[in-house]
Amino acid sequence: MPRHVWRTLGLTFMTLLITGASCLKNVRLEVIPELVEHGHEAILRCSYELEDAPLYSLKWYRGTYEFYRYSPNEKPATKIFNFTWIEVNPNNSNESQVTIQNVDFPLSGNFSCEVTTDAPTFSTASSVKTLTVVSVPKGKPVIVSERGRYEPGETLKANCSAPPSKPPVQLSFTLNDLQVGEPSQPSKRSQSKQRELNSITHQDRHDDRQQQQQQHRDEEDERQWTELSLHLQPFHYSHGQLNLRCTAKIPGVYEQSSEVQLGSSLREPVPERAVTSENASDNCRRAADFTILALILLLLLHLR
Repeated sequence: MPRHVWRTLGLTFMTLLITGASCLKNVRLEVIPELVEHGHEAILRCSYELEDAPLYSLKWYRGTYEFYRYSPNEKPATKIFNFTWIEVNPNNSNESQVTIQNVDFPLSGNFSCEVTTDAPTFSTASSVKTLTVVSVPKGKPVIVSERGRYEPGETLKANCSAPPSKPPVQLSFTLNDLQVGEPSQPSKRSQSKQRELNSITHQDRHDDRQQQQQQHRDEEDERQWTELSLHLQPFHYSHGQLNLRCTAKIPGVYEQSSEVQLGSSLREPVPERAVTSENASDNCRRAADFTILALILLLLLHLR
């Protein structure tokens, strides 16, 4: 074959490669939401620009396993592949998105969409995103303090616990709206330890009922917890009060807070001399007798 023919074929091939590279671009996968609650649905949306090239196929993968495909030239255009833990909603899936319902924890991981254009280029591009399945705590955090009142110079000791979650919550304390300690990933408290701390808590009857209900829940699961130990200074107080707040957070999914009111002991002034009601009564009788005697003396002087 003449050399100019090879040159022409090479230029044509390079032109096709350049054309193919330019006709498919900006492939982007969006996971809505990226943190999805267990049992809810997630929407995977793939955007792309074909320019003048026709779409050949759009494939969806969990890891390396294909579970959904859209091919406009086939009948039917959509195809769902059996994959454990993935339940595709066909009524809300099309050429740009796929909806997964009743998501479960094993689905956490990488998802990708792969776009392929039709002849003559058959160019392919893909995008990857991570989906995370979470389980939020069933309720607010609970604060337990060793005492109900603290004096400046004493050490405030308390703990904050939250129901189980996945991933673990971040627990943090504030005292009169100022952060104390560092936000921490909680540990797990055993049931006996939680009940032991509950038993030394000084709260009113309403709080006692709440703690009894909380203790019953502890018998069914393990709670997440963190502790606070703070040497109190006068500047920690606001009008003699301490407002201790605990916040449990999973960023973008869950945030709840609980508060407890603490303060300093109110010492009443002790008088140097106390007068009992009995002594006061005796004094009154003496004063009355003295008044009568004075009147009698004045009357006798007048008669003389």
